[in-house]
Amino acid sequence: MTKVWGIKIYTKVQHKKINKTYVPEMMGVIEAPITKMMKAYPAEFKFMRHQTKRDKLEDRTIKKK
Repeated sequence: MTKVWGIKIYTKVQHKKINKTYVPEMMGVIEAPITKMMKAYPAEFKFMRHQTKRDKLEDRTIKKK
């Protein structure tokens, strides 16, 4: 298991049933809060738009001024 910024990256095997037999399929898994993943791997997660509570609060204070 590799850790970058506390992000867990590992593989997992899932079995899918195809024609009465179970076929193993290896999947890659990434576990971490989305904000950490976007900061650690910006190129891989550039398709996502994410807004945190802190960002929303900043927007409110700008609108009030």
